[in-house]
Amino acid sequence: MQEKILAKLMKLRAEEDLAAMDFAAGRSEEMMKAYCNMDELPEELLGTGVALAGMLLDSGAAATPSQKAKSIKEGDVSITFQEEGHGADQGKLLECFKVELDRWRRMDW
Repeated sequence: MQEKILAKLMKLRAEEDLAAMDFAAGRSEEMMKAYCNMDELPEELLGTGVALAGMLLDSGAAATPSQKAKSIKEGDVSITFQEEGHGADQGKLLECFKVELDRWRRMDW
């Protein structure tokens, strides 16, 4: 599913960084699998995966720490990365797709 999400995302966002798109595609698949308690996702969720990956890119949640430097100091080299809040942001993103994902969600025994 990740490859299909990435292929559609590349068609929609040709100007984006390929590594960030690949990460967003994989992350969206992982998030949907975890939410739905499934090992494999059905083809019907492909569009949802692409939309979720796009929202991950837009929110900056798909950025690597090197892309999200909070501060850089030159004397004695000090770099602080901005990573906090991504988990909460990603949870809020899943709420946007609750209607689509709840159809496929399974109970975890």
